[in-house]
Amino acid sequence: MKQFAFSRRSRLRLKKDFQAVFSADRKTVTKDIVAWHLITEGPCKTGLMVSRKTGGAVRRNRIKRLLREALRLSQNKTKEGVRLVLYPKAGCRINNLSGAMAALDCVRRKAKLFKE
Repeated sequence: MKQFAFSRRSRLRLKKDFQAVFSADRKTVTKDIVAWHLITEGPCKTGLMVSRKTGGAVRRNRIKRLLREALRLSQNKTKEGVRLVLYPKAGCRINNLSGAMAALDCVRRKAKLFKE
């Protein structure tokens, strides 16, 4: 089960890390998610930002939980060294794990972040 862990080392947590990804100015927009990415050395790291426009606290936390689980289960599909920030749009239709996996795959495909 360790290979599927989503530890603190695989998350973006500091403001300077988020700013580095935003300043790279590589943005991908899909129907449900806006994603910024930066390719560097080291392990893949992901950060989530969910605004209040998405819904109440219960809805926001559910979206974050579903996206984290989708990232955890499919982390071996992403290229090495990718820093990824995900921002679900207001009115996104992520309601279950399969929807989160599909939205994440759509972002990876459009940004060309799949491992070869």
